[in-house]
Amino acid sequence: MINNISNKKIKCPITNSKNNTALFEIKKFPIYMGVSRNKTYEYSKMRFLINKTYGTVQINPKVNNKRIYFKPHGSGKIGNVWKNHHNIFFKILKKNINGTILEIGGGDQSIVKKIKSLRNINQIYVCGKNISLKKKSNKVHVLNKFFDYSILKKIKKKSVNLICHSHTFEHIYDINKFLKLINLLLVDDGKHIFSMPNMANMILNKQANAMNFEHPFYYDENLVENILKNNGFKIIKKTKFLKNHSIIYETQKSKKSEKFTYKEYKKNKIIFNNMYKSWLDDVKKIKTFLKKDTKLYIFGAHIFSQMLIFNGLAEDKVECILDNDKDKINKYLYGTNLLVQSPNILKNQKNAIVVLRVGEYTKEIINQLKKINKNIKYV
Repeated sequence: MINNISNKKIKCPITNSKNNTALFEIKKFPIYMGVSRNKTYEYSKMRFLINKTYGTVQINPKVNNKRIYFKPHGSGKIGNVWKNHHNIFFKILKKNINGTILEIGGGDQSIVKKIKSLRNINQIYVCGKNISLKKKSNKVHVLNKFFDYSILKKIKKKSVNLICHSHTFEHIYDINKFLKLINLLLVDDGKHIFSMPNMANMILNKQANAMNFEHPFYYDENLVENILKNNGFKIIKKTKFLKNHSIIYETQKSKKSEKFTYKEYKKNKIIFNNMYKSWLDDVKKIKTFLKKDTKLYIFGAHIFSQMLIFNGLAEDKVECILDNDKDKINKYLYGTNLLVQSPNILKNQKNAIVVLRVGEYTKEIINQLKKINKNIKYV
């Protein structure tokens, strides 16, 4: 623990306060949460800071967006959990799909793929990096770029009826600037609807995918509501998807903004220190299951597995990483020497243990693995 280290020069972009102190740090961590064909990797220090005035938590130093998002890593496209999430999100959006629409960070799950008729739509703009989208008509415009003020060259102020994004909010480095631009683009009473991780429950549940280089800020519901209201949005409705997965916010542009009142220093310091201690204890627990005749596997070519490895679980104790994404098979978990294989390799294993640290996807994966080999044990 490094609680006594002061970080007075680092600003919290949410509050502009520099009254920060460090909670803990991982001295070396991969910058990319995916796989690689070769072993050319970049690493950075992963330091968690907390603001003593407001209680906001951030990871610093930040890694440049161009380095993190040099290619997609397939998040959100595999499994029934994500499928159900995308269906519910679209169902909420559907009643607001008319006029001019802007989707930020569409990616593989762009709403354009789900829209059956463009009759009530003037234009649809899809903005984001690494978008592979087949255009349905000349009403669809793909802007292969990060969402920033240069978008005003393509879209006029106060011309958009609906702006939506799914699991994008938590990736933004300057959330106030992001929301101000959305507000500027929307017509009066325009809708802003988005989905994001339920971070508070994820942190309480010690999940490694809550915060990382791609998700550098902690957002509980109180903070999200403060930020939205402070930037001219009123919240119409919130919909929770599963216990620890996502919250879908339906908001509307408002003519007034409310004062920022978030102050959660003591509470957030406790839950983050508890999470980090749990990560270290978890690695110790996994090591107790290692025996000469036992083969250890970790499920997930993603942040879940990286967090175990870079908190002390030796790579040479792990057979390989398991994953359902066909695009990841026979590649290396980024930052490691571990190959990614299909879970089907477990079929004839007699003494295999699978480490599952995959949050809301656990039940779905266990059901899958039981069909492959009912004798597999889980940690």
